[in-house]
Amino acid sequence: MDDLDSKIRKALNNSDAAMIGDPNDGLRLDQQVLGVFKGGNPFMNTIAMTFSFVFLGIAIYCAVRFFDTDVTKELLAWGFGFCVSFMAVSMFKIWFWMEMQRIAVTREVKRVELLSARLLQELATK
Repeated sequence: MDDLDSKIRKALNNSDAAMIGDPNDGLRLDQQVLGVFKGGNPFMNTIAMTFSFVFLGIAIYCAVRFFDTDVTKELLAWGFGFCVSFMAVSMFKIWFWMEMQRIAVTREVKRVELLSARLLQELATK
């Protein structure tokens, strides 16, 4: 795999190689998070993040109420509410991280497409 990468790099001219950049370089975490809100579904991502915070608030409220009561039925109810809310927060966060991963993979596929197009163009001119 490294041999193929080096062949592609040799086939590119300096400006193309500078535009492509180092394949080991990636976006910082804050750039990836903000990129999700600029991507294909910014409205849906905003809603998911908002619901994540709402369910986090519900989970904290249920946890506080859980430790504030002595009645067994209420303990079960508040504990169940905490578990369900925390699972909802976890699912929203997993979905959000999957969106970030999808955007990163799409960016890399576009980078490979550009590399292959430039390589084909270079081979066609020889």
